[in-house]
Amino acid sequence: MKDKEKEIQSILANMSDNFDIMADGQDFQTQMEYMEQSHSFGYGELTEQETFKLGSMLTNKHIRIDGKKRALSILAHLGTVSAFRQIEQYSKNPDEELLQWTRLALRECRMFLENSLGDESNGLIITGMGGVGERLRYYFFVLPLMEQSFNILHKDIIRDEFTIVCQDFNSIIETFHYSDNYVGLTILMPMDVAIGKLIDTGIQKCNELGVFVLESYYVTNMEVPEESEIPDIIKIILEGKPE
Repeated sequence: MKDKEKEIQSILANMSDNFDIMADGQDFQTQMEYMEQSHSFGYGELTEQETFKLGSMLTNKHIRIDGKKRALSILAHLGTVSAFRQIEQYSKNPDEELLQWTRLALRECRMFLENSLGDESNGLIITGMGGVGERLRYYFFVLPLMEQSFNILHKDIIRDEFTIVCQDFNSIIETFHYSDNYVGLTILMPMDVAIGKLIDTGIQKCNELGVFVLESYYVTNMEVPEESEIPDIIKIILEGKPE
């Protein structure tokens, strides 16, 4: 194996086989801005000296944030060991405004490095709530039937049945949140599992023990809504359900 390939293998030693799920999550606005920036220039190659010069812009206090964003995006798309090292060094002490941007660039550059070693194209999965290993994190909540509330027995059934269903789907429940008018769960789920199928199955299992869970629900992998936002979301769900 060539020295360059050995160095890339060393960098990628702890990566998953096919995907790099960003465990810390990224806000949607940063994701969109980063992707727009990444598609604003063509692919190309830079010499080691040019790469180092681009990296030096990141620690230059006179370079504006917009300039550093572009430098990070270009370095990420180079997908070389030297480009990765420049981003990695900056990631140890980035500008506060560029913390998430730097994480995106570092992981994207690692993705290109991995792809350079084989024919199989690998992907970078970015969600607002992140994930662990090869599981994505989702938040969802279920509702009681119209004009009803969840009692203690209902909440216990929801917890027990969704725990079993998640085990069946190779998923992990991280949190439960109980309320009279909804029950919220945060779960880690494999990428090859449809979140809708998991939730539908859970609701079905609950209703087999007494019909008390509405079939409509809310699910997201961007961010857990604030408590103050829940009533508005519930209103939208209920108003959108045919009578």
